Amino acid sequence: MENRCEEFLNLYRDLEEHLAAQAGGSRSGLVQDFAAKEGSRYREELDVFRETRNLLSHHGKIGGEYIVEPSEAAIAKLAEILEFAKNPPAAMEAAVPTRELFCADYNDSVAKIAEIMEKRGFSHVPVLDGRGILVGVFSVGTLFTFLRSGESKDARQLKIGDLKEFIRPERHSTEQFAFVDRNATCHKIKELFNHEGPEVRRVAAVFVTQNGKKNTALLGMITPWDIMKISK
Repeated sequence: MENRCEEFLNLYRDLEEHLAAQAGGSRSGLVQDFAAKEGSRYREELDVFRETRNLLSHHGKIGGEYIVEPSEAAIAKLAEILEFAKNPPAAMEAAVPTRELFCADYNDSVAKIAEIMEKRGFSHVPVLDGRGILVGVFSVGTLFTFLRSGESKDARQLKIGDLKEFIRPERHSTEQFAFVDRNATCHKIKELFNHEGPEVRRVAAVFVTQNGKKNTALLGMITPWDIMKISK
């Protein structure tokens, strides 16, 4: 019994010390903060573990023996949480890799791309150049913006390249797109999607490149659905 209790306390202490090192300060309240944010998937377990730790540390012994004993499953789960804290999932664990994405280029027919989007339920299609660099994002909204601009070209004859100025990521009027490097944590990406406000355009997708810069090859794309799946 002593060994399990000490192992549990040591793991909890390691978690506190790791979180304190990241925060650069006191260990007070850091586990609760972690449970509310990055470690939200473990919120219930951490609430129980925090109470268990307090009991074992402050009121845990009667007659020199611990009055409760963490189970092997509890110790294994706490070890899992510690590993998650030290090595949180990174961007490419949530992203759909570029090789699996439905992408377009300037030579593609707008009508054909729109047809595929409707059939497959896509809302946004990355547009790449010959180097694999993202040069735009095609959506129904960009087509509407183009048509409202007064351009006279027959919509049925349009190529994606005809919308070049309208599909640029910064030209989308009701949404925006973020870029992160491949090592960005999924927690950071989740915060990008959750950033809201009356003057803030929602983030529709996050694009992953090697260094987080727009002018390097696209490695993958993350939607709110992708980040929700990995956050469970």
